[in-house]
Amino acid sequence: MINKRYIPDLPEQNALSEANFLRLERLLGDMSKSHYAFQWGGGKGQTPVRVQIDVQERFKFTTTLTLSKDNPALPEPLNQVQLTLRMYHDARMAEVVTWAKGKQMSGVYPYPNDQMYQIDEKAQANLYLGEWLAHLMQHGVTEDRWQPASPE
Repeated sequence: MINKRYIPDLPEQNALSEANFLRLERLLGDMSKSHYAFQWGGGKGQTPVRVQIDVQERFKFTTTLTLSKDNPALPEPLNQVQLTLRMYHDARMAEVVTWAKGKQMSGVYPYPNDQMYQIDEKAQANLYLGEWLAHLMQHGVTEDRWQPASPE
């Protein structure tokens, strides 16, 4: 069994963290509110996917957010995802800190491990965050722009 430690490419991880920061900045603006809600989908006969972003902590150089996605079309436990992430304003970077109310993620995990984490679990979580935010930017609608359902 091979037990090599894989360290994700640092410049690539930094670029992803910077892109995630910019995506969050575009979605949340000046982050003056403590709660943001979005949705996408929900066409005729479909239930929309809802995304909520809550500000947990605000400090001079960091902001901690909780992102929750609820997709009623998927079976449990796949229908709900929750991420905690931290935005570093001075470095203009954002990264996933915890996944599904778990303990703080490590940068690299030894393999094999008791939790069955992949060696690059945190890198995968940050990539997932980037894909999620990009999809939300392209297809999402903010709560203040929701239209009431038309009577049928």
